[in-house]
Amino acid sequence: MKGVAILTEARSGSEWLGSLTNSTGLLGKSAEWLDTANLGCKPKSFDDLMSAVIDRGGTANGTFAVKLFPRHLHWSQARYGVDFLAECSRRHAMGLVLLERRDRLRQAISYCRAKASGHWKSTMDGADLVPRYDFAGICQAYFLIEQSYAFWEAYLRLADLAYDHFFYEDLLDDPRPYVASVARQLSVEMPDGGFETNLRLQRDDLTEDWAERFRNDVKSEDLLAHLPRKVAPRNINNLARFLLKKQMLTGQA
Repeated sequence: MKGVAILTEARSGSEWLGSLTNSTGLLGKSAEWLDTANLGCKPKSFDDLMSAVIDRGGTANGTFAVKLFPRHLHWSQARYGVDFLAECSRRHAMGLVLLERRDRLRQAISYCRAKASGHWKSTMDGADLVPRYDFAGICQAYFLIEQSYAFWEAYLRLADLAYDHFFYEDLLDDPRPYVASVARQLSVEMPDGGFETNLRLQRDDLTEDWAERFRNDVKSEDLLAHLPRKVAPRNINNLARFLLKKQMLTGQA
């Protein structure tokens, strides 16, 4: 089979872009399939996981898609002792897309808001609930996002993998280059016409209020007091150990 993996972090626009490719019915079904809540089961073995991902992420023309955050690879390694992306690429013809968002602050704010409310999509009930401003939460999300993008760049460089690279902001007016990339990597002819989505932009005036407030607060607050609790598993030494299939260190490096 042919597959495509979208390598990114939460609130990067991947849900919106995935809804566009999913609407074609030809480019796999992009989602966080390594999240068992989305997968709908708890595979007992790695082979079971792979089969479930292809089943849930596949379309009738023999293609599949999966969206991956760094934590998904860490989870697969910890649970099954297998690098999901490396093994998936060994078994199938895989295309790769690295998706980033330039505006890390607004991505962090979006992440913080979604985490606080529990509503990650505009189509979810209660998505209009307004959470409280959280300086520490935004800081932690910002550091996490930066670490995640650094992880993907280091992983792709060390593994010497080819990939297409996109920024969310460049696709807002015209997402067709992203769809075309997925189609090309799946050896599927670029679909004609527009692409459908029922998602709406969640950025609003509250986002701008939080951004202004954060820029003011950061001048007087202690950033280092708000580092994510578990930084060590994402450092370069543990990344190398991860790629070599060795046990990662839990202490500071």
